[in-house]
Amino acid sequence: MSLACSRPAWVTSAAARALFVLCLSPMATAVLKIDRQAKVAPEVAVRTSSSDPRTFAYQTFEENGLRVLAVTDPRASKAGFAVSVEAGSFSDPVGFPGLAHFCEHLLFLGTKKYPDEASYDNFMAQHDGTNNAFTDQERTVYYNEVGQAGFAEGMDRFAQFFVAPLFRQEMASRELNAVNSEHEKNKPDQGRRLWELMRRTAPADSVLGRFYTGTTESLHHGDASAMAALRAYHSSNYCAPRMNLVMVSNLTTSAQLALAHQTFGDVPRGSCGKTRDFGLDRPAFDTEHLGQLIRIGSTSTPSLWMMWPLAPTLKMYKEAPMNYLQYVLGYAGPGSLKSQLRKKGLITGLNLQLEETSAATLVFITFDLTPVGEEDEGIRDIAGNTFAYLRLLAGDSRDHVQLVYESTRNMSLVDFEYAEVPDNAMDAVSDLAVAMSRFAPEDLLAAGSGVVDQVDPDLA
Repeated sequence: MSLACSRPAWVTSAAARALFVLCLSPMATAVLKIDRQAKVAPEVAVRTSSSDPRTFAYQTFEENGLRVLAVTDPRASKAGFAVSVEAGSFSDPVGFPGLAHFCEHLLFLGTKKYPDEASYDNFMAQHDGTNNAFTDQERTVYYNEVGQAGFAEGMDRFAQFFVAPLFRQEMASRELNAVNSEHEKNKPDQGRRLWELMRRTAPADSVLGRFYTGTTESLHHGDASAMAALRAYHSSNYCAPRMNLVMVSNLTTSAQLALAHQTFGDVPRGSCGKTRDFGLDRPAFDTEHLGQLIRIGSTSTPSLWMMWPLAPTLKMYKEAPMNYLQYVLGYAGPGSLKSQLRKKGLITGLNLQLEETSAATLVFITFDLTPVGEEDEGIRDIAGNTFAYLRLLAGDSRDHVQLVYESTRNMSLVDFEYAEVPDNAMDAVSDLAVAMSRFAPEDLLAAGSGVVDQVDPDLA
């Protein structure tokens, strides 16, 4: 991949707050007894829509700090259960990029109670079940579904991964190869490469600029130092107060909560401390690292990516200012940015991507370019039109912003009220586990569905 980086003369002071990546064609350059009583904090009511047939119960276990959500779904043919751990790739030690991902892979390979590495997968297969996991920047999510008859024992087996995993050295090599294979699979993906490249322009000490997937080399070939770092990472992050457990089944919520206590009550409280807020660090980007145009060769569709790093907006989920931004930038009708650029023959498509973390909110506008659009003059025209359109939006009157904001709020409430309830247990528990790590318990469903609860034009 060829790469060149420069600050073009046409990059103005406003454009210097953005980052451009231009991708051009080569021509252009056992059953458990549930009898243990949990000590819990008062139950919190979860806000639901009137069309949702499910029943929810949210509690925090006082003895170890585990947060638990039980969902009774009378339609459920299978049971689902998931855990989100509030630590991910942002928490990788500097000397071991990809360690959180490596931990995700090794966690499932045997526990003190069930030492056989294949024990869990075999049990799930025998009970019409399946499991998966993913490592995000600030969380790691493990999720499962299983036939109702296997729910209790499946939960017991699953809980042991968070009570006493073995992390065998002899398993490291195989799982390291799996991690490395994921990296190799990502390399040809143009969107993944551009995302990685743009984040790498962040200052060297910013978590946004780190490499997350991991490779054989970055994880020291799984040697003793890597395994020691892995155990230290697990001890520092896999504590019950940093975990969220979700269950969905046709059992009552009280029966599910009793099962949760029976199986997850032994997860240690540990001494992890509070989940880290990366927004308290230095700003994720500075002016020195913005205002760049980066050109890379490509055999895929020629494209232009523009990125704006903003202050974190994740905690503003009730106002959801990014919903407003998505609406005004994603509008494709007359006078829109997309229609203007298509009329000029510069682009064939425009998309908006948002990435919200505690460190920053990254806004990406991506353009699929025509042959005219990928020429230097075309790039200047696209950039100029984009900044002109943003200035137009910034000049909107407060009353107009309020009107549009109210419209997005009303649409979000309608969408929430009539949203289809997931009929797949895996999807339901994984989505809820992520929401538990991001939102207050009463807002899990509403915020997770993008509801705008409070209109604040000053945030738009």
